[in-house]
Amino acid sequence: MRILRNLFLILILLLVIGAVVLATLPAEYAYRMVADRLGVVRLSGISGTIWQGHAAGVTAFNQPLGALDWRLEAAPLLGRRVLAHLRLSGGEVNADGTLDRDADGVIMLRQTQFSFPASLAEPALDIPSLHFVGRIDGTLVQARVKGLWVDQASGTLQWKDATVGGEAQANLGDLQATFASAPDGSIAGVAHDSGGPMQLNGTFTVRAGSFEADAILSAREGNPQVAEALHFIGQPQTDGSSHLIVHGQLFKLF
Repeated sequence: MRILRNLFLILILLLVIGAVVLATLPAEYAYRMVADRLGVVRLSGISGTIWQGHAAGVTAFNQPLGALDWRLEAAPLLGRRVLAHLRLSGGEVNADGTLDRDADGVIMLRQTQFSFPASLAEPALDIPSLHFVGRIDGTLVQARVKGLWVDQASGTLQWKDATVGGEAQANLGDLQATFASAPDGSIAGVAHDSGGPMQLNGTFTVRAGSFEADAILSAREGNPQVAEALHFIGQPQTDGSSHLIVHGQLFKLF
């Protein structure tokens, strides 16, 4: 009986030691073990523990994104599921949300708020004469990441007080978009204005890293600054509006 009792005490002691080691496992050590599985994402200046840590620098596609803070939930790990609360800040792109990775490798992003400079969208829309000013704010209700691309998503985008500069300068007002997964596997969205100087009615579709956009833009009440800017956007129409059609690749954003 004494031997069993001693073995039991040793087992408890080992479990306690293991729990302490795991609870205080340095984030830097944990990152070295999984760095080769993170694809295009790289971390630097790592501190804290695996459960709650900080990376002073994050890059994706060799582009610096800022600093990352995370908090990892312990209970889901028992089911081979990773649930983490992430916050990206300090760089051009800011984001705050929840990442949920199942045992089969599928990653879901939920209730994620993000913001980035409107200028980051310039390469994709390819309007060389104009520069986009301001920031675009968005909300991902949920998004599924498969490989390098998001193949299911729903949420909203808002370019508040949208402004363009360059060959023409104009305030376009507030522009908004909503998007959701479509039955054919793509992500479909609609874009519109909120009653400002420019009228916008458009649709867009994203699938497998490519996107298509089709929009009609016009100067509300003949706004002269907007009318001038529209000379550099899309194809002019007989009624003074402009028809913008874009076929592009999302990799141009990186």
